[in-house]
Amino acid sequence: MTRESSSRYSKGNSAVTGWDIGGANLKAARLSAAGLQVVQQPFAIWQRRDDLTEALIQLSAQLGPSPRAAVTITAELSDAFRTKREGITFVLDAIQAALPKTELKIFGLDGQFHAPATAYEQPMLVAAANWLATALLVARDFTDCLLVDIGSTTTDIIPIRGGRVLAEGRNDPERLRRGELLYTGALRTPICAIVPRVPLWGGWCPVAAELFATAQDVYLLLGHLLAEQCTNPSADGRPVTPEFAAERLARVVCADRELLRGEEVRAMAQYIATEQIHQIVGAIAQVMSRAKGQGPVIAVGVGAFLAEAAAARLGLNSLRPTTLSSGPASIAAPAVAVAFLLSEQVRV
Repeated sequence: MTRESSSRYSKGNSAVTGWDIGGANLKAARLSAAGLQVVQQPFAIWQRRDDLTEALIQLSAQLGPSPRAAVTITAELSDAFRTKREGITFVLDAIQAALPKTELKIFGLDGQFHAPATAYEQPMLVAAANWLATALLVARDFTDCLLVDIGSTTTDIIPIRGGRVLAEGRNDPERLRRGELLYTGALRTPICAIVPRVPLWGGWCPVAAELFATAQDVYLLLGHLLAEQCTNPSADGRPVTPEFAAERLARVVCADRELLRGEEVRAMAQYIATEQIHQIVGAIAQVMSRAKGQGPVIAVGVGAFLAEAAAARLGLNSLRPTTLSSGPASIAAPAVAVAFLLSEQVRV
């Protein structure tokens, strides 16, 4: 848990907690006169859906009580649920059970907060709206920019012009089609979803279509991520260290540490990183081709370093927003964003 000051939050106001309830991670941010506290934990809802209420209770206990909470939900996409409606309903039930004395406001794709009753009635209004919350917060400080939020699993690419969020997609399929949602991330993405082959022994070797290694192994081995930033379980359940990361990456080509030298595995890792950045560059270019105007790339998320690398390839400047500048706040950007947005409504 981290605590940091917030100049936007005036003393004397009641605390507000923001929640980002995803299918693989739970994130929360408590905004109070004492500053900003952020907590997160991996939570595979497709494996542990019945534990969600208890997990939310435990995270809330770490943060402390808040009379109000803002909620954004993306867990509905998990195949733990047959439909997104079922997923939204399940999450709403869980958070109300976990926080029975808290006034809950659910953030929607219209940029507004809604009572749980409205979310039950209109589940698609509140499904996967987290990207919009982050974009609205960023737009306060950067009126012309391209927000690139790279998390553990996905990348959001959001154009902002004149202080307005100009994203064209409003649901996941629409956003995928327009390049505004790219299903690649800095931690959980399987290597076989990034590249079909890697350089090996003077030629090319196809990769196995198995969950032998993930992106976090690449960036841990290359030094772009520290072990404490690799919050998701490893593909084989063994420790998240550079040594084991190299072993997992060797298995991508059906080898092991006795068959491959360290420099051969590092060369594979560097190629995979380059190709993932290339994918992000392509999506940014697709979005930029429609959005008029220029501005910096605003890099957010655990994979902000990838956003910066992609921006450099395109000859664009990159910045990190002050409100989301710390590692924990950046990683939990949607939770921080809805906390700020709701606290501003409370003050008004």
